[in-house]
Amino acid sequence: MSLHATRVPVADPLPAGAVLTCDFFDRPSDQVAPDLIGKILWSAGVGGGRLTEVEAYLPEGDPACHAARGRTRRNAAMFGPPGHIYAYLSYGVHVLLNLVCDRESIGSAVLVRSFEPAGDTERLRRNRAEGRRGKLEAVNAVADGRPGGQHLSCGPGRVGQALGLGLELNGLALGEASGLFIIDDGAAPDVGRAARIGISRGDRLPLRYYMIGTTYVTQAARTMGGRCA
Repeated sequence: MSLHATRVPVADPLPAGAVLTCDFFDRPSDQVAPDLIGKILWSAGVGGGRLTEVEAYLPEGDPACHAARGRTRRNAAMFGPPGHIYAYLSYGVHVLLNLVCDRESIGSAVLVRSFEPAGDTERLRRNRAEGRRGKLEAVNAVADGRPGGQHLSCGPGRVGQALGLGLELNGLALGEASGLFIIDDGAAPDVGRAARIGISRGDRLPLRYYMIGTTYVTQAARTMGGRCA
């Protein structure tokens, strides 16, 4: 269990383990990202699961990072304290979840790409079905005889939909302030590393980290890169 963790009382019971504190995130994002794999992402009253895929975005030498051109109104949360949330709307449709890293005033974050659902997934499925694309995928999955589990939270847009995330989370701290928690239950899976996807700049940087041996990662992650040391 992480040294940068504590037990936080909340109204709804959380999964077993220790809640990560801001100290855990007070490091460069490419150090935080691999350590997040296997931790539990949990939204109070909604649910969540085990983190299986994330991407690091660096403050320097990374043209894909939103902070590359300096602080703006849109990316201001990236420059805030570590352990806070940077949420933004992608293509005017999906709310993407990023976890702010490094010291305050340094624009650095980790994008959450996928998690493997745990516990009761009813609320997660309901949230996905309420989205137009999520509803279409659910219908197609049933028609094809597939369980549709991987469609639930594999991909950053689906993560936001399943958890019911909104832009009001932007700038809030992980924990009771936002209702989003990262929990360390002692799991230590093998972690792989690959190039990021879905971007046109900085796409060759090996800053995507994923859990080896799970299907809850995007397809390219299972065929590229190598094992982290």
